[in-house]
Amino acid sequence: MTVVRGSSQHSDSFDEIVRIHQAAVLAYASSMLRDKSLVDDAVQETFLRVWRYLPSYRGDGSFEGWVIRICRNVCVSLGKKSGSISHLQPSGQGESDPYEEVNLMSLLDALSHDHREVALLCLVFGYPYEEAASVMGVPIGTVRSRLARARAELRVMTTCDDNFKSRFRA
Repeated sequence: MTVVRGSSQHSDSFDEIVRIHQAAVLAYASSMLRDKSLVDDAVQETFLRVWRYLPSYRGDGSFEGWVIRICRNVCVSLGKKSGSISHLQPSGQGESDPYEEVNLMSLLDALSHDHREVALLCLVFGYPYEEAASVMGVPIGTVRSRLARARAELRVMTTCDDNFKSRFRA
């Protein structure tokens, strides 16, 4: 995609960036922040920053990875200000049937912040380790170890036992 700021394509280019990347940004922000209004603010601020810093995009990674990196920074900033960065303790009331299909995001929500972030990037978005490391600002080895731990936790959570029942409440 060629984006020419200041041209007649200006608003069309911004709309195209939002259209192409909105789902990924929304999913990432939702996984990082608990408050829906903060998620909305994060998505909006992310695209404003993407547009503002577009001339500084170097092209040494995927464009979506760069957008998600900006979203990550926005989420961390908003989360610190509001105190609602999602460190996720499983929540909810009522009993759930352990044999019901469990939503992937519910499983990810039960992971620690670091494990959830790497699982979202690698397992949901399909980013290679190098790109996930770039987005998270950590070495590739850290991505690999966190992903291995996240996968192990997900395996345990999807085993139908008392632990499963206690972690997921409707």
